[in-house]
Amino acid sequence: MEKIFYSDNTKLPSSEYAVKKILTEYFGIDAPVLARNENGKPFLKNPDGKRLFFSISHTPLASFFAFSDENVGIDAESLQRKINYPPILKKFPDGERAEICNSVDFLKRWTVKESVVKWLGGTLARDLYKISYADRRLLYGAVELPVRITQLEFAKHAISVCSEKDFALAEILPLSGIL
Repeated sequence: MEKIFYSDNTKLPSSEYAVKKILTEYFGIDAPVLARNENGKPFLKNPDGKRLFFSISHTPLASFFAFSDENVGIDAESLQRKINYPPILKKFPDGERAEICNSVDFLKRWTVKESVVKWLGGTLARDLYKISYADRRLLYGAVELPVRITQLEFAKHAISVCSEKDFALAEILPLSGIL
């Protein structure tokens, strides 16, 4: 079960409201309680026996919510975002730098790294530069992580999902019907 929900940010009261509404309306979890780990990653505290994980990503225009029965991290960036990426790129490993030729490549790679940080339940400050994604291999330091990276483009956004499962066939559902 892999689902991605999205919302135009002008229609979204808050991320917590949206997650609770999705959990109640779509997954049938009554009165969901959300908590956060020590780094701020939200999780479902009372799954009523259901194994359910989620992750959230915001851009100025949209919010994306990934749900799975395995741990998951999602990140999205607007493909129209203007970014001066060369100074940041200098901190990336050589193999990654060779695969990034323009700002769209950079934004797609950035979403991979941030989705992995969210999957880990970590922080950008601690984990970002320990992550390397080159030649479709994902390393944390010298250790290859047992995850899949699914990259999608939707509503002029680059989206990356990090999970043990492949999100390539995941439905992307509008929240407008349940908010």
